[in-house]
Amino acid sequence: MDILEELEKIPKQPEDLSTCDLLGFDTETTGLDYKKDSIISASLVLRDRQSGEDKVFNFLINPNTPIDPKASAVNGFTQEFVEKNGKNQKEEVEKIAEAILLAQKRGIPLVAYNAKFDVKMLKGDLEKVVRKDLAEKLSQIFVLDPLVMDRYLSRRPGKRNLESAMQWWGAAPRGGYHDAQVDTQAVLDLLCLILKAHPEIPYYAMEWQRDAYRKWAKGRNEWAENNGAFKVEEEWGL
Repeated sequence: MDILEELEKIPKQPEDLSTCDLLGFDTETTGLDYKKDSIISASLVLRDRQSGEDKVFNFLINPNTPIDPKASAVNGFTQEFVEKNGKNQKEEVEKIAEAILLAQKRGIPLVAYNAKFDVKMLKGDLEKVVRKDLAEKLSQIFVLDPLVMDRYLSRRPGKRNLESAMQWWGAAPRGGYHDAQVDTQAVLDLLCLILKAHPEIPYYAMEWQRDAYRKWAKGRNEWAENNGAFKVEEEWGL
């Protein structure tokens, strides 16, 4: 099953977040710096909102980049394993980007938890394989980020990782966290719960999310100023 062929079959989606299909995205990487680190594994999950069916597309990539031991401890990948089993970096990151862009043409939003990180990692890899054209197009896509929504809507104390958000909104993962497929399906489940609880979120939610992020970042930075903590960027975007 090829993701591009599957996306070609899907008709243009309605402008309604309660019914439109969704494309979930998550990555595991060699580290946290999109300029020097790379994607090791990625998952794209196409959710049919009518049937609830998920079509899962997993990617294992030879990153041509050393894996940070801290990252390896979290995601379980070793250098030897990815060099032996990972596929060609250029071919795989191009396919991921092309799938995301084709989904956009069908009106299917991309869904990712802390989307800024995953999209920037993909853009960084596209730059490395000399596909700046695809990287630039990804800067303009329609993304739904449950992290931004959770921060703004729940106003809860404590951690803001995927596990804590799932617990707050009443969702359970379909396996262990820090597996790209498990995390991707979890993010889709989380988003659907948030949208059900907050139907006021508009279909074209990019500006809504930017405004929600600004409000959160302002409060976070005021707290950081008074507590000697690090400050966050005040604008959200890809």
